[in-house]
Amino acid sequence: MAHAGMLRASCESVGINLDIDVVVDPTRPCDVEHCRELIEFADALLGREFDRLTIARQALSALIGQKGVARAAAIVANFQMMNRALDTIGATFGDKLPSRVRALAESFGVSPPAHWSKE
Repeated sequence: MAHAGMLRASCESVGINLDIDVVVDPTRPCDVEHCRELIEFADALLGREFDRLTIARQALSALIGQKGVARAAAIVANFQMMNRALDTIGATFGDKLPSRVRALAESFGVSPPAHWSKE
């Protein structure tokens, strides 16, 4: 879920309209070019579903080339590294979970990890 927050913040910083629910609901609109293929690639990569990943990589490569696929893989890896680093050290959001993070978790139908808030 943290990567969804980083994606939202990244899009906001460059003026890209993003309904973050597109991550879990493919019927939602998205202004990110090739968002469906990028989500499929990231999901297959993170899920270690190698047959699915091969298909997703080929589809994405047809749209953005091998350098684009390598860049997408690097971004997925960087987001995962940040998630794991924060989880490893037990990072929290302080005394109270920010309302934006809580709303994001609720929109995905998940509960934030207990260590994210002292509440």
